[in-house]
Amino acid sequence: MSYHHNQKKAQPALLSDQAKLEALVSAAGFRRSKLAELLEVTYRTVYRWLDKGVRPHPAQSRRIDELFQEHIDLNPVVEKLRKTLGDPIGILKKNAEIEGRFFLEMTYHSNAIEGSRMTRKETELAFQGKNVRGKEPFEIFEAVNHRNALLEVMNQVRPGFRINEDYLLRLHSLVMYNFHDKLPGRYRTGYVNLTNTEKVLPSAQEVPVQMRKFLRWINRYAKNPLAKIGRDHYEFESIHPFFDGNGRVGRLLMITQLLSRGFPPAIIRIEDRFAYYFALGKGDLGDFKNLIQLVCSSVLRGYQLLREQAD
Repeated sequence: MSYHHNQKKAQPALLSDQAKLEALVSAAGFRRSKLAELLEVTYRTVYRWLDKGVRPHPAQSRRIDELFQEHIDLNPVVEKLRKTLGDPIGILKKNAEIEGRFFLEMTYHSNAIEGSRMTRKETELAFQGKNVRGKEPFEIFEAVNHRNALLEVMNQVRPGFRINEDYLLRLHSLVMYNFHDKLPGRYRTGYVNLTNTEKVLPSAQEVPVQMRKFLRWINRYAKNPLAKIGRDHYEFESIHPFFDGNGRVGRLLMITQLLSRGFPPAIIRIEDRFAYYFALGKGDLGDFKNLIQLVCSSVLRGYQLLREQAD
């Protein structure tokens, strides 16, 4: 079965442009004249969007969304939508097409963030065991391995699921299968560094200790699970417990957490890569606002995918 992303007619956005503009006026305090200035349109155009139900041009719609995500706290938006969707695990497991599209989108974007040259279509061919011209075997392995790790997530996760070390190492062994020099399913035994940052990572000797502490903490969510999941992702990437695969495994852990708490999966896109790295960098300064907002916006994309079945 093919899961190519343009097979189905595009679904309407979860939040309309009109709803986003209304939030910018009521919650962020923007005057209509200011919105017109920021969106580079006339006051009358904003009036027609807000009061007459006229839909903006796609380019204007994208700019409205940028303003919305920049100025509106998405946490309560996502929490409110969670109550309307139902069980995301059940939706994924009961609909092979929706699950397949999720696997494809997640694998394509997560690997691309790490530098993969595989296109969405090539990733789909790899899933189907077909020949992918012009790509090295390791690139095919990366796609198939990530899909197998997602299968493991879906086999294990359930409401209230608790992440432990066995689960974490199993995910890494699947993501790094056939990459023996990367020690699949084992913590790193040497030093690693992060590109384009001066952040000092824990030594190999410190990794098991820090991971035990991290795993004791990861299943505690308190009153704001989305903020907690964002901070957990930062903490995991800060430990960087493996020689390779830390980003992919970290995002798989994030998806596990979200699904176990009743949220759709977060799909962080290759287009978000620089915002994602910037948000992680802000975490080095103790500021997690950007990262939590990015997690929330990525969960909204997960809602968009799952809502097709709910509808």
